[in-house]
Amino acid sequence: MAVLMEIDFPGVTAEQYDELDKRAGTRAGQPPDGVLFHSAVVTSSGLRVIDLWESRAKFEAFMERLMPVAAEIGFPQPKEPPHLTEVHHHFERP
Repeated sequence: MAVLMEIDFPGVTAEQYDELDKRAGTRAGQPPDGVLFHSAVVTSSGLRVIDLWESRAKFEAFMERLMPVAAEIGFPQPKEPPHLTEVHHHFERP
């Protein structure tokens, strides 16, 4: 079942996000296995990421790949873990 993932990174800048994204190899041309949608939004307090994943397992596999890279470059940790919600219905525009 698809899951919606939401997480806030207080104090994170667009530049920090871009560096993590670049080093993790997750730009749109190389989307992680299982991601259906990704959005990173700069907010007044930092950065908010919203993803739609094919499954919780695909999201967790990606996090195992991403977190070591984040730690390596000193990417700030979120105050709370990602919020995951099972998705009842979604569609992809052709």
